[in-house]
Amino acid sequence: MKAKQMQALIKTAPENAEIQTIAIPEPLENQVLIRVKAAALCGTDLHVYNWNMWAQNSGIKLPVVMGHECCGDVVATGQNVQRLQVGDKVAVETHVPCGKCYQCLNGEQHICNDLKLFSIHMDGCFAEYTVVPSICARKIPIQIPYHFGAVMEPLGTAYRSVVETQVMGANVIVLGCGPIGLFAVASATTLGAAKIIATDISDSRLEIAAKMGADITLNPIKDNVAETVLELTDQYGVDVIIDASGSVDAIGHSFKYLRKGGRIALIGLPNKALEIEIGKEVVFKEASIIGIHGRKMFKTWTQMENLLAAGKLNIKPAITHVFPLSQWKKGIDLALSGEACKVIYEP
Repeated sequence: MKAKQMQALIKTAPENAEIQTIAIPEPLENQVLIRVKAAALCGTDLHVYNWNMWAQNSGIKLPVVMGHECCGDVVATGQNVQRLQVGDKVAVETHVPCGKCYQCLNGEQHICNDLKLFSIHMDGCFAEYTVVPSICARKIPIQIPYHFGAVMEPLGTAYRSVVETQVMGANVIVLGCGPIGLFAVASATTLGAAKIIATDISDSRLEIAAKMGADITLNPIKDNVAETVLELTDQYGVDVIIDASGSVDAIGHSFKYLRKGGRIALIGLPNKALEIEIGKEVVFKEASIIGIHGRKMFKTWTQMENLLAAGKLNIKPAITHVFPLSQWKKGIDLALSGEACKVIYEP
């Protein structure tokens, strides 16, 4: 590797982020160095950029290289790394487990008791190169494009919600058509949902949802969602609700059209407490509520890779903009305005 320095987008202070030239990091004994070919902008990155209360309380120590969704090639490995080799194409799992706690030792690494997050508790990937713990560098099939590899982290969260709610043959509604909601629509389509309803306040995102497999799209500003859903399901309600909106109003309202015995997966993060009638909406309905925090390591990844490599999971419409990293601000502005869906940077 000839270059000793690289360009990276760094959050330098609460009010500032900028491209800087810094030294290329060297991998420690259990790390790999990745040449980043594609990195995706996430809502978390917007929190960090805006330095909101979530970012202020997340444990970030500034300065830090931003970004956590990426795909690239391994260019160097630490001395204890055996599973990966130089030249491997990898995507990054952003949950960094300790490997020692109860959860890690019982198949729940993704909710490790001492969980660390890539780009929050360590430098991220909006850079020409990045180092990650080898356990988080997932070798992927060469058939998967770098742009797709870069979004496998959020895709995995959406895909897992669809798996956990058992959508085959079911009537499904996805609340919120940001990237994760759109990926949930695509996953539900692939896994055989009978009818998919998608909701969002953005008509342009609903158009993308239709391209990704939604049979019916509803805008809650214009449409009576509960009334329409009940009409479509003979007044029984849907079998499955997947919330990717984080809207307290949308989640609370959705229990009115969840059928008895139905299942709801919660991915979005509301900014205030949710009040529901537990007896009426959960106990008497025997409703199942499932929290989704990331991907199972690594069963979710294996299934996603197989489907993407076979061309059976349509996620392309969600990737709306691609920019060189030098145009990082344009990507953030488009994402904040709602005009962009998934933005990819090419360092």
